[in-house]
Amino acid sequence: MSDSWQQATGAWRLYSEALSGLERHLNAPLWQALMAELRGCKGKIVVTGVGTSGIAARKIAHMLACVERPAIYLSATDAAHGDLGFLRADDLVIMLSRGGNSDELTRLLPGLTARNVALLSVTENPDSAIAKASRLVISTGVQREADPLNMLATTSIILALAIFDAACACLMSESGYSKETLLSVHPGGDVGLTLRARSE
Repeated sequence: MSDSWQQATGAWRLYSEALSGLERHLNAPLWQALMAELRGCKGKIVVTGVGTSGIAARKIAHMLACVERPAIYLSATDAAHGDLGFLRADDLVIMLSRGGNSDELTRLLPGLTARNVALLSVTENPDSAIAKASRLVISTGVQREADPLNMLATTSIILALAIFDAACACLMSESGYSKETLLSVHPGGDVGLTLRARSE
């Protein structure tokens, strides 16, 4: 067995163990608080991050939009160059940052405060700038990243995506989300073809 194959299977086991650990790391009150934030947002749900966290933020915003939540990804760079102007006091901003002190995000905090926009952070650092500015902090409890240096956002991003995928599944169940609902927001691709075929 090659060293690369052993490393690959080790990474998958790490992911599996980390995902299994989520139900021990997150408690029911924290989960209900997250769901209440997503359910109760009267404006837009705005998701942002930089680097790998920014890519994950795009996916989370997309999934929330798919389940009919008014969610959008916000580039932290563009936000610092004027896009903060579209935020209103009934919006919710979700920031993803493992360390919680990325300059691109922390420079947005005064603007969010000035506009009275609620902040939810997904970070492993409770003492970070974004955590201290947030009314709800979610951590994944990641123990180790999958890369050999234990530095790149690998395991931690899988866990963050898993948290919000589960939240979207819960929102679907609560709202009575149907195949017809999904077809109305997702008419393209194989999903749309399959749903249209089933409705005929």
